[in-house]
Amino acid sequence: MKPMSRSDLTDNICPVARTVARVGDAWSLMVLRDAFLGRTRFDEFRRSLGVAPNILTDRLNRLVEAGLLERRRYSERPPRDEYRLTEMGYDFGPVMDALTVFGNRRLPRAEAAA
Repeated sequence: MKPMSRSDLTDNICPVARTVARVGDAWSLMVLRDAFLGRTRFDEFRRSLGVAPNILTDRLNRLVEAGLLERRRYSERPPRDEYRLTEMGYDFGPVMDALTVFGNRRLPRAEAAA
């Protein structure tokens, strides 16, 4: 049996597989979390997440390609873009809320569990 690839998931009959293919890694989810918190600019995401620039660039590009974020130019010199949630991105909000509820309920921070 051959292992599944990301492209296999993208066109899968299962809606969970199709969603995971687009947002199924930690950095993508964290970028989306920050977008829901109002962050829009590369430097804001970078400062909040502490992620390497190449990884952040990759995840922003993937989320734009997936239709969850849109890129808008806000400066021509130097060229700078911001990233805003699309209608599809906003539709992902209940998923983010569910992850937050689950994390708070079932995965408490070590300090809170003591």
